[in-house]
Amino acid sequence: MGDNQDHVTQTLDVSRVRDVADGIVQLELRDPAGQSLPRFDPGSHLEVYLPDDRVRHYSLCNDSRESHRYCIAVALAPNSRGGSRYVHENIRAGDTLTVSLPRNNFRLLPDARSYCFIAGGIGITPILCMVRWCVQHGKRWKLIYCARSRAHAAFFDELRGLGTAGDELRFHFDAEQGGQVLDTASATVGLAPNTHIYCCGPASLMNAVLESRGARSAELYHFEWFAPRTVAPAVNREFTVILRGSGQRLRVPGDRSILSVLAERGVSVPFSCREGICGTCETAVLSGVPDHRDSVLTPEQQKANSSMMICVSRAHSDTLELDL
Repeated sequence: MGDNQDHVTQTLDVSRVRDVADGIVQLELRDPAGQSLPRFDPGSHLEVYLPDDRVRHYSLCNDSRESHRYCIAVALAPNSRGGSRYVHENIRAGDTLTVSLPRNNFRLLPDARSYCFIAGGIGITPILCMVRWCVQHGKRWKLIYCARSRAHAAFFDELRGLGTAGDELRFHFDAEQGGQVLDTASATVGLAPNTHIYCCGPASLMNAVLESRGARSAELYHFEWFAPRTVAPAVNREFTVILRGSGQRLRVPGDRSILSVLAERGVSVPFSCREGICGTCETAVLSGVPDHRDSVLTPEQQKANSSMMICVSRAHSDTLELDL
């Protein structure tokens, strides 16, 4: 399940800003006093707190063994809601940023025998950290990185330096393929049956990977979504939430989320995205059957019904008892 740490923040210095591709900048963050930073694992991200109460999530892309810095990369979104544009236009070396402790909803399983990474655009950021880990630990890996062109491929030269065999690293640039996107089914032919596949990028790429899964087990697939997955429309039925700590019984109408009802009653739960993609509001379920609508928990974790994202998920049962 995703991490559910307390909402602890840290203020870090921006020690360096550099372009790593067209429209993509990397920020290097360090402790102002030169102290070691909290450790992180491949797949981790930071919540970055920007003006006007904007919170954005950016994956850590540097070597997970490093304790002296965090590195994040930010792509300028064409239809930016203000977050990426603010970073590109305002953040410079010498500034400070307030960030969360590292969180991880895209955890790399360390005991897999082999890995296949599929990244699109800025989705290379968590994947780069994972590839570094595989190189360090002598793991078998393959990377397929898709971008519009070479100029839009972040960390292009660095990635080429990581590959040690011809089939470990493959670039797919739409501009060099007549505008054709990656054929995900063909790209994954020949993988060992127990290869774990990690994918991060635009929804179109990740949906294509899902659709080309075939008979491979869903347990082998891991995704980091930029936006909520598209799901079939569902009826938002009313249900009751029971809070174990206080015994309160709260009615959740069809047009309200659990999170909003709790906030109205003064029950504080950490949250960020309100879209079911960050994992901040993950809450333990003690009884009842959740209606999972998040993009964080794996199918197996959702089936276990031991936790849920209360910003978007609802209930199949008439009541849910939460560990609050």
